[in-house]
Amino acid sequence: MKKIIKLLPHYSSLIGIFVCATLAFVLFSYDRVFQVIISIAVAVSYVVWGIVHHKMHDDLYLAVVIEYIAVATLGLVIIFSLIFRT
Repeated sequence: MKKIIKLLPHYSSLIGIFVCATLAFVLFSYDRVFQVIISIAVAVSYVVWGIVHHKMHDDLYLAVVIEYIAVATLGLVIIFSLIFRT
């Protein structure tokens, strides 16, 4: 339980990034270009958050960075396919 409480500020910031991005995505649903910018900003924020998080815990390796980049890229592909489906 102490480990969960210790990590709560780290993950609450990540959740905050995703909540703000979701709200911005919905509020600007009429502007596809801005949605693309929001998506890219969230992907970059996710990668940076992952690097900072793992650096703080002294378990940052190249494989971890590549994994975060791969997940962010996959997320961008999914979001872009939804934005530009018509």
